[in-house]
Amino acid sequence: MEDREIVERCLNGDIECFSYLVSKYKKLVYSIALRLLRDPHTAEDITQEVFIKAYRKLALYDTSLKFSAWIGRITHNTCIDLIRKNKNYQVVNSDNPVVEDMEESADEHIIRKEQKQWLEEQISQLKPGYRTPLLLFHQGGLSYEEIARSMNVPMSIVKNRIFRARKMLKEKMVEYYREEV
Repeated sequence: MEDREIVERCLNGDIECFSYLVSKYKKLVYSIALRLLRDPHTAEDITQEVFIKAYRKLALYDTSLKFSAWIGRITHNTCIDLIRKNKNYQVVNSDNPVVEDMEESADEHIIRKEQKQWLEEQISQLKPGYRTPLLLFHQGGLSYEEIARSMNVPMSIVKNRIFRARKMLKEKMVEYYREEV
């Protein structure tokens, strides 16, 4: 069953269908919130808040959008609202669990984990206007058009911001590896 059909069933009184949408999109919502806020506990709270907002505003869902784009926009806006409300917002550095690959040595695993943490730190330092479209594209799997609709900006801005975010990360990477050598 497609997301549109599930939304229609929810709007027609089948409340149980919404739990399907929650289970399908909770990882996406949580990962966007975690990337923006960098605090697992706050990301969990935001995830719950996003689904409450989505349920209350389900009648406003535009079925021409993917549900993932719509819920992604709600997540982004909720996180940005939290950051704006609390200007002294401090993010907590968290260790993300890494699934171990039994084929790699302990040294390779440590190096890969350090590289991943470094890259996540660099992404987290990007301004939300660059970080959000980059994550929606690479992590959320949304198209430029879907990101533009979900962020309510022209597609040219989305393309430009993703391009610039990649360029900034590439420059930081080149600088990082120069220092390592």
